[in-house]
Amino acid sequence: MKVKVIPVLEDNYMYLVIEELTREAVAVDVAVPKRLLEIVGREGVSLTAVLTTHHHWDHARGNPELARLRPGLAVLGADERIFSLTRRLAHGEELRFGAIHVRCLLTPGHTSGHMSYFLWEDDCPDPPALFSGDALLVAGCGSCLEGSAQQMYQSLAELGTLPPETKVFCGHEHTLSNLEFAQKVEPCNDHVRAKLSWAKARPLPGGGGRASGALRQAPVMTRACGHSRRGTRTMCPQCPRLWARSASTTPSCGWREYGIGTLRKASGGLVEG
Repeated sequence: MKVKVIPVLEDNYMYLVIEELTREAVAVDVAVPKRLLEIVGREGVSLTAVLTTHHHWDHARGNPELARLRPGLAVLGADERIFSLTRRLAHGEELRFGAIHVRCLLTPGHTSGHMSYFLWEDDCPDPPALFSGDALLVAGCGSCLEGSAQQMYQSLAELGTLPPETKVFCGHEHTLSNLEFAQKVEPCNDHVRAKLSWAKARPLPGGGGRASGALRQAPVMTRACGHSRRGTRTMCPQCPRLWARSASTTPSCGWREYGIGTLRKASGGLVEG
């Protein structure tokens, strides 16, 4: 399974996932269709479907043009508001694209119909991949625009049950601002300080590679992902201490998270990266 990371717009990522035996490809969150098709042509693959995490324009606005340019293309998602949707997906539904399996995980909070996608290949050395849109981000999560903090909590907790080797491909590049905010919340936290230094020292991803890590650490997107500092709390769902400390009655929660594996390390304290 090969994943092409495609930076677009101000800070978004869209993705092209390639099944290397059949050369079948699936796109995730198409915002700039012509840019996507350039890469499809360069890779010599057959684009068969689009997986859209949610209906916001910066994740779905390219669907109509792409559907026009590629008649018969399947546009899939969980929310009827997604542009050019051809089929609505259900939580727990599984899809197949060549050797690639896709499990659909409804993760409301940012929007009511937000879907994350867990991809893997059987008998393949590449680790599985999670395309988490604006649910799970590096050092944070998306603002709770339509859902509650409790819904986001439950969504993140479910993602935390995925295998620890899972590589996370998220929807935005705001890692620095998220970590800077985390440092303000907990100025003495060595893990935040170390991760912030790491993020500042690394270049932004602009190429592609295998999900196994040739993406300049794209599973944590190098410096990737997050939403606005104001819309993000830096707390782990397993840490009531920080949830209780939230000043907002309807907090736009956030998760100081560096990869699925660390979701499972919290034990009464903050998650360690």
